[in-house]
Amino acid sequence: MARDWEQEWSHGEQRAWLEAPDILWARFRGAITEDTSRWSCGLYKTLSADGRFYLAADITDSQLSPESRRYLVDHAKADWFLGIVYIGAALEQKATTKSLMVGSMLSGGRPLDVRYVDTLDEARAWLQEHRARNPPP
Repeated sequence: MARDWEQEWSHGEQRAWLEAPDILWARFRGAITEDTSRWSCGLYKTLSADGRFYLAADITDSQLSPESRRYLVDHAKADWFLGIVYIGAALEQKATTKSLMVGSMLSGGRPLDVRYVDTLDEARAWLQEHRARNPPP
């Protein structure tokens, strides 16, 4: 089943939308609860049924609760993604997201390319470069 590239989702003030050919953009703001992590993981898992994709997540001014972090470590799968780019991550967010990826790899997941950038334009440039370096099989 092909993806509907016009889809958009929201959960409270959190938002996600697809951009062809293979990017899920997401914007997270404020306190990220376990419920929000359940929503985002469910979305990622559902989308991955149609193939791996890039996640470009703007996490400026967001904070993961300890429960949310634990849920992501236990449920997020690196296999869902072609790569992840985080926009606007502060030092604490970088440490948290890196620990999530390590947790996923230690539980049998694949290594995943993750990049941290400050702007949307930098995210787009990284996605384009990464896609060029890693053509589909």
